[in-house]
Amino acid sequence: MNTLIRLLLIAPLLLCANCGSLAFYTQAIRGQAEISFCRKKITTLLADPTLEPALAKRLALSQEILDFAEQELSLDSSGSYRHYTDLGREHVVHIVYAAPEFSLEAKSWWYPIVGSQDYRGYFKKEDAQRQVSSLQEEGLDTFLGGVNAYSTLGFFKDPLLNTFIDYPQVDFAELIFHELTHHQYYEKEETSFNEALAEVVAREGTRRWLQAQGDQKALAQYELRLRRRSQIRSLIEKAISQLEMLYASNLTAPNMRNEKERQLTELREKILILYRGWRQQPNHFLSTPLNNARLIAFTTYEALIPGLQEELRRRNGDIAQLLIDVKKEGPEILQP
Repeated sequence: MNTLIRLLLIAPLLLCANCGSLAFYTQAIRGQAEISFCRKKITTLLADPTLEPALAKRLALSQEILDFAEQELSLDSSGSYRHYTDLGREHVVHIVYAAPEFSLEAKSWWYPIVGSQDYRGYFKKEDAQRQVSSLQEEGLDTFLGGVNAYSTLGFFKDPLLNTFIDYPQVDFAELIFHELTHHQYYEKEETSFNEALAEVVAREGTRRWLQAQGDQKALAQYELRLRRRSQIRSLIEKAISQLEMLYASNLTAPNMRNEKERQLTELREKILILYRGWRQQPNHFLSTPLNNARLIAFTTYEALIPGLQEELRRRNGDIAQLLIDVKKEGPEILQP
C-alpha cells in the first residue's frame, strides 16, 4: 500500500510534462511498479524449503553484507535489500548518454525530485534504442548501456534483483555499498559527485568486508583490480584533455572529425595494451565504439574519485565522518 501511495504521488508531476515526457514517465512508473509489486521478503524466501539452494545462499550472503554495511560502515538501509525481485531479464534499465560531436558537455534531462541528470533511463531496451536513434538524427554522439542496479534514493525500499544476485562476492558487496551510499547523500544537479562518492565508499567498504572475512587473497586481488582501474582512468583522463583542446581549436569540421577518430583509436589501443600486459580480456568499456558520450558515461563515475579518496584519508578512513561532512558541504568539500 505504501508503494502504491508513493507511485500515486508521483503521477501528478506528469501533468506538467509534454507528450514525449509523459511517455517517458509513464514507462518509468510502470517499470518501478513492476519492481516494487513483484518483490518478496527474503526472510520468507529463506524459510521456503523448496527455494533453489544457490539462490538461498546468495540471499543469505546479501543479508550478511547488509548487516555489515549498517553496523560497520554507517550505511542505513532503511529497509532496502530486505526483499528480492526476479524481473526475468538481464538488465533492470538501459541508460542513454549523449553529447555533441565536438564537445564533452553532456546533454542533460530534467526530472522531478532529482533535477537534471546527464542520462536517460528506460526499462525496455527498445525504448532506449528509439531515444538513441532520435539523438543520432540530431547529430549527437550516443552511448547505450545496460544497468543491473539503481537506487530510488530511499523513496522506495529497493529490493535485490536477479540482474545482480549472481555477481561474484566482491562485486556483490561493492554494488550494495554503492547503492546504499546514495540513500545517505544525493545532491541535485551533481551526478558526477554523487557517483564518485558512492564509488569511494563502496570500494573502502569492500576492502573492510574482505578484511572482516579474513580473505587476504581476495583482498589482494581486489586491490590489484583497483590499481588497474586507476591506470585506465589515467589514460582516459589524458585523452579527454587532448580532445578538449582539439574541440577548442580552429580546425575545420572534417579535419577535427578525423583527428577525433585518430585520438579515440589511439586511446583504445593504449587500453588494449594494458589488458594484454595483464593477460585479461578487455571489460565492457571497449565493448562499444568510443565517442564523446562513452567517455562521459565513464567519467560520470570516475573523475572525482581521487579527490574524495583523499578526503576520506584526511579523516583517517572514517566513512561516517566523511558522510557527515559531505552533507554539510556538498561538492564544495573538494574545493582547496
